[in-house]
Amino acid sequence: MSIEQLAIPLSVDQKASFDNFWSGNHQELIASFKAAVEHGQPSLVYCYGPEASGKSHLLYAAMRLASELKVNTSYLALTDPCINADMLSLVDLASVVCVDDISAWAGDNDKERALFSLFEQIKANDGCLLITASNAPLEQGFIIPDLASRLASGLIYPLHQLNEEQQGFVLKLRAKHKGLNIGDDVVKYLCQRTTRDTAKLILLLEELDHAALVAKRRITIPFVKKFLNSNKQSKT
Repeated sequence: MSIEQLAIPLSVDQKASFDNFWSGNHQELIASFKAAVEHGQPSLVYCYGPEASGKSHLLYAAMRLASELKVNTSYLALTDPCINADMLSLVDLASVVCVDDISAWAGDNDKERALFSLFEQIKANDGCLLITASNAPLEQGFIIPDLASRLASGLIYPLHQLNEEQQGFVLKLRAKHKGLNIGDDVVKYLCQRTTRDTAKLILLLEELDHAALVAKRRITIPFVKKFLNSNKQSKT
């Protein structure tokens, strides 16, 4: 079994793309991810930020673009307990290698050595490495200095958790790509009354879309309230 088969979780958001990622002031980061897939350069892009800042979305978008261009990719979710240091030897070194949440392996000597070896081999085989993390390379707590310095040698971009207004832009963008017509009042209600987690907001939008199709109703504030109340009751 290949590393691609082992590492890509069933929960990977197949709908994630660069088109439905709210770019904000991250146009340079998106351009770097695209260039890595399309041209093989830059060879190392490292983006970091808190949960729900869009890091995984960008990796999924890169893999989607690579699939469209028939470029080989490998995906490693380092928070997945099924992924271990030995599996890194199975990675296609000449591909675009996406490492999601490298922070999960920081502080483990064996895992860090495996990552360092992977970095060196990808570089020698002219592959590309796209990495997400919680913190910048030199602030991540790596115990192998050479690993931190190697990761710091690439392009580094911070991502920030979205504020309420920015979350609204994300929801509108997702709704547009789904062909949904939801009003600004609904978007504001969802952002203010449900969750501050952008990923959960997007999932809620998907659920509302499905429920509205079944009920043959528009997504309005009364519909959202009824949907949320019925969900609460079903969980009690």
